[in-house]
Amino acid sequence: MPSFPLAPLVRPREDGLQLSYRLPHRVLAAKGYPLRAPNGSSIIVYGYETGLKVVWRGGRQFSELEEPESSTQGKNEANNGGDSVMIIDSDEEDAPAASTVREGPTYDFVAEETEVDPAFPYESVLRQIDIPLGSRVLDLAVPRVLPEEARSPLDPFPPIVKNHIVVSAVCSDLSTRVVILPLIPPHPAQTDPKSWNIQTLTIDRGVTHQHIPRGVSLTFTCQEIEDEQDHKKSRNRVGGSGKWDLLVATHSAEGSGVLLLRRIPIQEDSSDKGPTYHLLEDELVSQRRILPSPAQTIAFNPSTYPSSRHSNLLVAFHGGCVKVYSCFSVQKSSKSGRRASSAHEEYETIDTEGRWLISLYPGFEQGPTGFPRRKTIIDAEWVLGGRAIMVLLVDGEWGVWDIEGAGPGATKGPLHRQSSVQGVTGGSLTAYAVSGRIMTPPSNSQSEAEQRPRFAPMTPSTKRVREDTLLKGSMTAASPSLRGQISVCQTNSSQEQLPDESILVRHGKQSAVIPSLLSLWRNAVRATGTFDSSNRCRVTPFQDVNLMGENFQAICHLPTPARRSRAAEHRAFDVLVAAEHQIMILAPRLKESDDSAPVAAKPEVNLENDQMMLRRGELDVEGMGRLLNGMQSGAASLRMGSPVKRTRIFT
Repeated sequence: MPSFPLAPLVRPREDGLQLSYRLPHRVLAAKGYPLRAPNGSSIIVYGYETGLKVVWRGGRQFSELEEPESSTQGKNEANNGGDSVMIIDSDEEDAPAASTVREGPTYDFVAEETEVDPAFPYESVLRQIDIPLGSRVLDLAVPRVLPEEARSPLDPFPPIVKNHIVVSAVCSDLSTRVVILPLIPPHPAQTDPKSWNIQTLTIDRGVTHQHIPRGVSLTFTCQEIEDEQDHKKSRNRVGGSGKWDLLVATHSAEGSGVLLLRRIPIQEDSSDKGPTYHLLEDELVSQRRILPSPAQTIAFNPSTYPSSRHSNLLVAFHGGCVKVYSCFSVQKSSKSGRRASSAHEEYETIDTEGRWLISLYPGFEQGPTGFPRRKTIIDAEWVLGGRAIMVLLVDGEWGVWDIEGAGPGATKGPLHRQSSVQGVTGGSLTAYAVSGRIMTPPSNSQSEAEQRPRFAPMTPSTKRVREDTLLKGSMTAASPSLRGQISVCQTNSSQEQLPDESILVRHGKQSAVIPSLLSLWRNAVRATGTFDSSNRCRVTPFQDVNLMGENFQAICHLPTPARRSRAAEHRAFDVLVAAEHQIMILAPRLKESDDSAPVAAKPEVNLENDQMMLRRGELDVEGMGRLLNGMQSGAASLRMGSPVKRTRIFT
């Protein structure tokens, strides 16, 4: 199998390093897994010609591999000694049955984090494995979930994701694969792939594609247990108050366009080492939907169950339209077998057919024949925690549609069960809540004036150059391109009123970052007050990323490996860039952490504990101060938006 190189090609940047890993195969799709391994490693998953590659980067190192002690050795020696009484005894016949299962070797990780070598100030590759699929991986998807430190412990969370990596991939042989493997990296001494506990499911039941799939997306849903009989049947599946299922959506260009939805139940089995999970292919439920035209991209809503929007699917079309499809539409009905005597007798039933919720349209442009046409959509993604949609167009323009009216300075929109449609306005043209354009940074050989020192003497010549730069700008509009991508990563806690997200945008050969979409949005709708000019409110292009002549394949967020020095920087992610034959990571230089510095506490955990202690009447004065400060900051965030809706273009 091809190997992921351990030594990268290091190139310095203004804000850190560019780590380039040259590969002997072509990278077709790449993702950064949103959760870290138990030892703190970040995880990279990418697809190539024959399968998947999983790479663990950084984190604590492996400890020594320990072989398990055989508990049946003494009994075997006694049986070999010729004692026939022990063999005849019927009470001992069933006892050694459970001990006949051979346990694998156990290992742990060292307690101390690795020291930083000043000559190599970056995280090293800890482990890598290949998962052969026998076909070319065209696209892959990972669940869009929050890490443990960012989500509330009371929120429902799929138990399979806590200790396992779940990846879905579409291949060139028309198949859809679901791969499940442990989140913890296997020990380097474990060279046998059977010891890695990898499960690969090929979805070939029900309705299948007759054309090569173009894209895939996945999420998790849950079925509530209604009565005791169902609870007994599902006790071996989840052991809780619901049954978790995996939702996988794929699309292809057969006919006018086809969308396939698969709902796969997840079974939980108990073992000595902890729960294990399996996908029940026999109980798979599939749904086929004919599209008006082939889809460009699809994405499940990042909201988690029991939110009603968690199963909403975003479908973007190349011809200039974005639709939202509800996979399981909910309708109210009364219980069968008796009359509904009150409103409490009614409950919600789920329609598995689904329905279309809303259609969104970008603006127009002049076509080659001189007639206006819709702007071509490259990519679309959920933002604001699944309450808004961000779209990227072929000319480099991007915009956000506030479909629920949840953004700053907006009112509730049509998808929030409101009669007012002020959140989304327009018929043939849907207005953006905030928009901008990807710009091309100036090249080094663009002009002689731009190569002059920053503090040049003020002469008539330099004064004219500076005036032109001030009025016209030093960056130009990006040329049209059909290749692009949007990557979204939430950077604050789920307990905040509005999620703050970092946005990575790829358009052609250009890429840019929006450190805080929420801050940029507030600046766009603010009619009065001081304009926030910090870098968090800007669209900042990556000016010094060297692809070495290769084409852009993917860009996404990669969680930072656990390290005390990185935790003090308050940057929760690195940037993962995939080219045709290399994987690149944009990360800051590592610095040695100060052991005497206290480790930052988790504010969401303290807030949750304070609320619980307040209900019990055990909260002290310091806890009351933390709660009052949180209420004051929440009230200040409510006053940030202005009821006057204005559009400001950011470049």
